[in-house]
Amino acid sequence: MIHNKNKLDALHSQYDIVIAGGGLVGISLACALAVSNDELSILLIDNFPIKGTSKDGSVVGPIYHPSFDARATALSMSSIEIYQRLGVLEKLLVHASPISHIHVSDRGHAGSTLLSAEQQNKTAYGYVIENQWLGAVLLNRLMDLPSIELLSEASVANIVPRQKGASVSVAANHLSQNHQVKVNASLLVVADGANSGLRESLGISASIKQYDQQAVIANVQTQLPHNGHAFERFLVDGAVALLPLPDLPNAPRRSALVWTMPDQHHAQSKADLNDADFIKALQSAFGFRLGDIQHVGQRQSYPLALTLANEVIRNHIVVMGNAAHSLHPVAGQGFNLSLRDIAALTELVSEASDNNQDIGELSLLERYAKVQLKDQDITIGFSHNLIELFGRQALPIQLGRSLGLLALDILTPVKKQFSDQASGLNGRRPIL
Repeated sequence: MIHNKNKLDALHSQYDIVIAGGGLVGISLACALAVSNDELSILLIDNFPIKGTSKDGSVVGPIYHPSFDARATALSMSSIEIYQRLGVLEKLLVHASPISHIHVSDRGHAGSTLLSAEQQNKTAYGYVIENQWLGAVLLNRLMDLPSIELLSEASVANIVPRQKGASVSVAANHLSQNHQVKVNASLLVVADGANSGLRESLGISASIKQYDQQAVIANVQTQLPHNGHAFERFLVDGAVALLPLPDLPNAPRRSALVWTMPDQHHAQSKADLNDADFIKALQSAFGFRLGDIQHVGQRQSYPLALTLANEVIRNHIVVMGNAAHSLHPVAGQGFNLSLRDIAALTELVSEASDNNQDIGELSLLERYAKVQLKDQDITIGFSHNLIELFGRQALPIQLGRSLGLLALDILTPVKKQFSDQASGLNGRRPIL
């Protein structure tokens, strides 16, 4: 059932689960919980208008709006497995590009490695899917799940922790903040983004490590087809990553670019270049592995940091998504880590509900935190160590990482361990 902005008063007073934040993490969690147990009552609250419905609220189905500049997400194979269990994988893959190879190199040095999914008996290392399509398919799936209520253009204005749950005040954006409705939940999930106001309102601090780097993102069109190859090229002062994107009718051979640079001034000056000069600079940094870079789309620049919430659980409360951990994009691990969080929490909540246990009880959430914090530590360590290793230019380190990449290209077990981490398959497999 879907509530629009003028139905605030139609909310129930009690829900099993309230999810504050209707981004890709919040909507994926809602779907996972509903699929695992259709008796759970779930309220998903999102600050933005909901797309994908007609004026009368009926479902119109996922609509693909092809755009050269569409932003995309690389989903690991563990994430693909999760979405398969949610019943959305077939639709997702209609507009997706598989990652069949990963080429890692260090500019100016001999070391490089090529990881092949086929050689390691994998169908792919993952798939690159445009965010707009991912969101549309998930929203369509959510609307098929009657145990979920979706309230758009609204926000959680206040949280009051209680012994047996949490009470939240919900406000509609178009109404006065004085008009609020109180809702109780056995479990509250805070998933309102990296700069989480709700996390801060609970007094949960976050540790932030600034990498003193800036990322420029854009889509590019190349002379040669990518053939499912993803590239990670480390430079003296950053890295260039290209991920394979699905072809469009009028824009084949697309790749998604993430170019990390040492500071905001450096990055902004690159982003502000005209197309021809930007392509020239990128070609120099990346080389000609995909031939000439023929076209570049809109550029965006943003600072890079590692943000970690110092608490991810409290009694009847869980912090998830970027509100819990926001990672450097060098290894493409952040959203995939959140999906593994979702799978772990869903499994425990479903088990507790089946056994008539309190789904927000602290001891249950501590079990979740113990498992997932281990996964987070491994994943964050993997990403962070890559940044530290390839961001340092001392000669012994240069030689060491070149030899390391050469060894990675020769030693199959080491290569498999590296690729399993990148694929999200080196830890506990998700069960929904």
